[in-house]
Amino acid sequence: MSIRLTDKASVPAVVAEMTLEEKARLVTGEFPFTTAGIKRLGIPPMRPLDGHTGINMGQLRSDMASKTLANKSVDELGEMSGPAISGFGTVITNAKDPAKRAKMAPSIQKLVQEVLDKVDELMPDGMYPGCFPPGIMQGSTWNPEVIEKEGSAVGKEMDAYKVDVCLGPNVNIHRDPLNGRLFEGYSEDPYVTATLAPYYIRGMQAEGVAADAKHFAANNQETHRQEIDERIPLRALYEIYLPGFKAAVQQGKVKTLMSAYNKINGTACALNHWLLTDVLRGEWGFEGFVVSDWGAVYDQVDAINAGNDLEMPGPLTFDKIVAAVKDGRIDEKTLDQRVANYLNVLVELPVMKGRKNAHIDREYSRKAAYDVAAEGSILLKNEGALPLNEGAKISLIGEHAKDYIICGKGSAFIDTDQATNLYDCAVETLGADKVEYGDVSADSDAAIIVVSVDGQEGSDRADLLLAPGDDQMILDAAKKAHANGKKAIVILNVTGPVEMEGWLDQVDAVLCVWLPGMEGGRATLDILTGKVNPSGKLTLTFPKHYYDCPTYGNFPGDGDEVWYGEGIYVGYRYYDKKHVEPLYPFGYGLSYTTFELSDIAIDRDVMDMDKGETVNVSVKVTNTGKVAGKEVVQVYISDEVSTLSKPLKELKGFQKVALQPGESKVVTIAIGKDQLASYDPAAKAWGSEPGYYQALVGTSSRDIAGAVRFKAVGYNPFGYGVNCSIGKIMANPAVVEAMKKYIPAHLLSDESMSSELTYFPEAKLQKIWNEKFSLAFKDKSETEKQAILDAMCAEIAKIEVI
Repeated sequence: MSIRLTDKASVPAVVAEMTLEEKARLVTGEFPFTTAGIKRLGIPPMRPLDGHTGINMGQLRSDMASKTLANKSVDELGEMSGPAISGFGTVITNAKDPAKRAKMAPSIQKLVQEVLDKVDELMPDGMYPGCFPPGIMQGSTWNPEVIEKEGSAVGKEMDAYKVDVCLGPNVNIHRDPLNGRLFEGYSEDPYVTATLAPYYIRGMQAEGVAADAKHFAANNQETHRQEIDERIPLRALYEIYLPGFKAAVQQGKVKTLMSAYNKINGTACALNHWLLTDVLRGEWGFEGFVVSDWGAVYDQVDAINAGNDLEMPGPLTFDKIVAAVKDGRIDEKTLDQRVANYLNVLVELPVMKGRKNAHIDREYSRKAAYDVAAEGSILLKNEGALPLNEGAKISLIGEHAKDYIICGKGSAFIDTDQATNLYDCAVETLGADKVEYGDVSADSDAAIIVVSVDGQEGSDRADLLLAPGDDQMILDAAKKAHANGKKAIVILNVTGPVEMEGWLDQVDAVLCVWLPGMEGGRATLDILTGKVNPSGKLTLTFPKHYYDCPTYGNFPGDGDEVWYGEGIYVGYRYYDKKHVEPLYPFGYGLSYTTFELSDIAIDRDVMDMDKGETVNVSVKVTNTGKVAGKEVVQVYISDEVSTLSKPLKELKGFQKVALQPGESKVVTIAIGKDQLASYDPAAKAWGSEPGYYQALVGTSSRDIAGAVRFKAVGYNPFGYGVNCSIGKIMANPAVVEAMKKYIPAHLLSDESMSSELTYFPEAKLQKIWNEKFSLAFKDKSETEKQAILDAMCAEIAKIEVI
């Protein structure tokens, strides 16, 4: 009976049947966006493709071009021989322009047409893909429901295009606002990212297509992205940069992760055993496969040994892998595990299980894109300018009023025919007689100025400024509007924060629409006219100036090295700690209505962490305005006294609530042991410290309506014991007295401990025991000494820390 891959149960037998060469072939890509297959064993090739915001047609054309050339003889290639072959994907893209195509040699035109025909065959019903809002806009909705629906919509289109793995979402943290790919990620805050990203993943994977959480880990800049060594404190990794990935694995059940280009503390991510094996599989229980970023495997042998399962892109050679197995540098059992990890996911992909979506549901896609764009747009300023009065006439200023930047460049670029812009939507909805373009007309009720800043893979922004001339364009238009007694409104069609000092006081309203996807024009117009009440909130801080940022001076690094000197103090954590006033704080966003938070309460004053108890924080939210709206209730936790240095407050819960005028609802958010935890790098473990905490309830990190105080009790990982500092121990007389039952009293006298307390007060008890206290028990065996230490620590651990 022939052995063939059919399901997970068949994987061990298939792996056992494979030759060494077949195993090596399978874990290395065959084409730019297609993996290898082994026909005799029923292993099909599968297609991973970007991305998070829709189907990257450029990648699809590149893949088809590579496959076409691979099947051609030298004679058939003709003028495509040599360097032209490597750039054929670009040739295909250029061929979309009839003028450029006409200049190509006939033999090239023939190859181009063959590729385009193959791409056309993949386009369901000849339809181009949709373009969906990126992570920064998804995050700004603070609404899991619309994010899950976007994941579903992208998954449906991926499936219809015969894609098996969507290379997204991007769950990297917004460390610095100059990051060229900032728009792809959700937030500067790990809790927001870890809460929202799993919804996108679940929406995607419900359609059969696997999501790929990227870029693992801490891929936070594009400058020197393949060489950069990011020196990141262990605590910052666990508390800031890894939670999004952990949530993707444990809550989202993501099937694949992408190893990043960068190094972390000296080791490239795709070659990092600690990251890919110890943490990802050992600590988090990941059961899927790890695919490298395209070209991120700098050493095939080290990557396989580290835990990288699939190397992309192809075509790739695998001779080094075969040789390494034969000479013992790779244990064949390790290679078998890489193959099995891949096959265990492959059997669940559409290429094997069958596809759910043969056609693109255009209306479903539009609605999903629209909802995120509408809820993710953020009203930053409004002095009576919005919403526009019914029947208002508007003047649209700026080239991007007619040409919204709907997506980023590089892997995030979406070639679509579904894009909307503000001008066309305004003409369609308001009427051509109500819309002027290019200048501020005297009879316009408002001047609406659209300014844009793009973002892309491969390069970071140079500054937080608008494009040259845009500041002056805003000032000129605002001056004309105000001269006519009318309002000036700025639309920020941007990849991230921008500096506004030069013009903010001169305009009446500012609406941030990010890079809003294909429905951006329609969503923006509906917000301007009041059809939609804006409810987006910032998931990152807008600084007044770049030099206010926590990473200023530590981005993008010096040469090929960057130090994360800010540690855990990323975003609002830094602005709070340093008492720096931002332009707009984390969590901020205005509405056309007003809300009141009242009756803040908790259901218990004392929470026993050892019993798994939670504190339920409740707040009454009332819409005190005249129109329906949505508010985001945010709960931050502040630790009154902590052993580790901690931010003044950290977001640990939120909920978006919709209210009619005059309506009230009670929002309840549970806070448990995990929400109080910090990562202790000395113990290499998470710990929740007993003590008093405050739950701060508000609508942004700087708008806190009230606070409630509670006490957490239970095991203290920072209590008295072997990992406690001798200075902390000696400061508590009760601890010293308890220790005298086990250690000769004279060793604990002030005179005896003078040197330690003066020069080494942070030395751990374990160190002092090894070097001093244990010497008093020369007649005891090591086992007996350890028993004394254990008994002593058990007793002092019961004493409350002061």
